[in-house]
Amino acid sequence: MRTWTSAIKLLEVCRLFQDDQRIRFTFTVDRGSRFSAGVEELLARAEAHCTPWENVPELHYALAITASENIDFDHVSGPVLVLPHGVGFHKYVPDSGSAGTRLSGLIPSAALRSGRVLMAVSHPSQQKQLRDADPLTDGRTVLVGDPQFEQLLRSEPHREHYRAALGVADRKFVLVSSTWGKTSLIGRRPRLPAELLASLDYDSAAVGLVLHPNVWSRYRPFQIRAWFAAAQDAGLLLLPPERGWQAAIVAADVVVGDHGSVSLLAAATGRPLLLGTFGSEVVPGTSAELLGQHASRLTRDRPLRDQIDEAETQPWQQDLAERTFANPHGATAELHALVLRLTDLEPRPLELLRAPDPEPNPITPLAFTAYPEFTGPDFLTLHRFPRSVEEWRPDVERASTRLRHVVADESDDNLGRIGNATVLTRTALRPAPEDWCANALRLHPACTLAAAAVSDGCVARTRAGETFTVTGSADVAALASTLHACLATGREGGRPLSLRLGSVETTVVF
Repeated sequence: MRTWTSAIKLLEVCRLFQDDQRIRFTFTVDRGSRFSAGVEELLARAEAHCTPWENVPELHYALAITASENIDFDHVSGPVLVLPHGVGFHKYVPDSGSAGTRLSGLIPSAALRSGRVLMAVSHPSQQKQLRDADPLTDGRTVLVGDPQFEQLLRSEPHREHYRAALGVADRKFVLVSSTWGKTSLIGRRPRLPAELLASLDYDSAAVGLVLHPNVWSRYRPFQIRAWFAAAQDAGLLLLPPERGWQAAIVAADVVVGDHGSVSLLAAATGRPLLLGTFGSEVVPGTSAELLGQHASRLTRDRPLRDQIDEAETQPWQQDLAERTFANPHGATAELHALVLRLTDLEPRPLELLRAPDPEPNPITPLAFTAYPEFTGPDFLTLHRFPRSVEEWRPDVERASTRLRHVVADESDDNLGRIGNATVLTRTALRPAPEDWCANALRLHPACTLAAAAVSDGCVARTRAGETFTVTGSADVAALASTLHACLATGREGGRPLSLRLGSVETTVVF
């Protein structure tokens, strides 16, 4: 393997041979790609056995499997199975050996002439495409299908499980996906995750981000997290490239993507898709070109919220699936059987696995701009937008502007957000909540209401010295914002109030 992308692919393939004690894996890294950084760490986290690349000629092995067409095939003896690391062969990429470009995924002619190399493909049209690109591929391809696509289909019944694991069960989940390079979504609209989080009501929608492994390898996780720090503070689900993106596709209500493989997979599984950008490196006549011709575009001249709400599945997506993925319910078994044939092993039953659970990393925003809106004497709708992405929030007038206020938690490390808060909260359950409220009002002159969480709601205090208890199942920030709106409109306490947060309704009493 040479890159994070190929390493992730091979680790996924190894799951097909769990509990088969006839097979032993060892991994080796052919360094030299600018996207090789992090491969050794990935294998170390997987606790995989590794062999130095220079020692490969001394090994005795039945089959070499790679998900990269750029390895030194002369360095590997015996049969080699090359797996695509994405969906098909739909991109032209820079050719390191010249100033031009090459077809991504196409094996060098010299390796094809050896007669030792087989290429797995997911559709008969790809076999024709490869023959047209290099006649030497004739007879060196084997039709398998795409196990990733099959796994997504197989995981559909577990959609609610994945949504719960991601913490988006009651919200519309918008998944942003980007390939790598200057023409990618993140290359052209790097602020889009923050713009979406700033445009969508926090309690109504959640946003996730899947970046191509090459982005993680090129810039490294520290830099990625730094670039998206404000978005993560606003609740962005930043999914690591080795785990969780498959579950996120199944969980998604809308996908915003580009010309990458995740967009193709999402569209083929029926997810409503919007293209934020589309690269010129797409190969004519491929499924990616079909995607670019038919998918709706996310434009800059209309509100993001409206475009997300209007996104829906289109009839062309079924045609895309049929033109891209042959053998949609048997690809995994076909790949499993192929590897056993190539290693002269007897067939054995295959355990089919669903997409692995994501490792959720949700961060609850610590500060909101809140817009309370009374829709009746006993009904309040609360719209909340995270303060960390406030600079990207569209300038949209709301009916409830009069009640607009900032609510922040004491644990926020951004002193500006705390200092500007009208309502200050303490989420942690600690003794003496009333004393904390009085002290918070003394320390923060802009604050007019302080609220501290208790087991069944919160205790709150105004600058005038009034103390209230608020009961309800919402978070302390929502309860405090509700109380602030009620006091601002002169509503008397003691009467139940129906509070709506997104699609969830709860009862609040103060």
